[in-house]
Amino acid sequence: MIHLIHQFLLYFHITLGAAGLVVFWLPTLSKKGSPFHKRIGKIFVWTMFAISISGIIMSIMVLLDPIGVRAPERNLSLAQSLSLKQQSRETAVFLLMLSMLVFVNVKQSILVLKVKAERDLLKTPSTLIPIGLLLVTGIIVGIVAIIIVQPLFIVFSILSIVISYGSLKYIFKKELKEREWILEHMGNIFGAGIAAYTAFFAFGGRRFFDEIFTGNMQLIPWILPSVIGVSATIYFSKKYSKKYRVEYK
Repeated sequence: MIHLIHQFLLYFHITLGAAGLVVFWLPTLSKKGSPFHKRIGKIFVWTMFAISISGIIMSIMVLLDPIGVRAPERNLSLAQSLSLKQQSRETAVFLLMLSMLVFVNVKQSILVLKVKAERDLLKTPSTLIPIGLLLVTGIIVGIVAIIIVQPLFIVFSILSIVISYGSLKYIFKKELKEREWILEHMGNIFGAGIAAYTAFFAFGGRRFFDEIFTGNMQLIPWILPSVIGVSATIYFSKKYSKKYRVEYK
């Protein structure tokens, strides 16, 4: 049963994920504040929420019962069973972190526009607990990455820790620059995009990209979303900090 539930969630996750990756660029490149930007932005946000929540549920299912999810009808030896459990849980904790990264970024992107300078409205358990969980999963993935010697896990562990710290810093800093929430909104949207594209390139589209990128070039699907995402974040942050006269740092 758990295998069938996981499969259903996986197809749901992949379908919405493919749509979300396309929709991501429409509000980014459209006129900010326009009716189209707002409508398509809502579609992107709710798509990302569905993707992140389904990703969290699937990751927890694998962590709790990796054999039931991954090999429900296979007769495995003890060694095979232990190996499958270890590999599945290592991947699951990483995907859990990416799903939390998408969820936290999207949630923060909405809330900062909603409350603007009234940041006391962000100091609630419903806002702070997901950020705290992202921080914890980032640390756990970092520890796992060191144990299994997986440098790329370390990179995204650091990214998750930095983003969770940045979200908390924004919420609790003493003062905001005028309209600073605009840059916070944009930064969180790009953070969600980085996590979503990384999950797709490194896992969802792995078979396809393995045929294109071989050897050391297999690192490209992992790194490319972050390179593009960070570059776009810096570009648009500088652009709109000038437009809205917000001090950019």
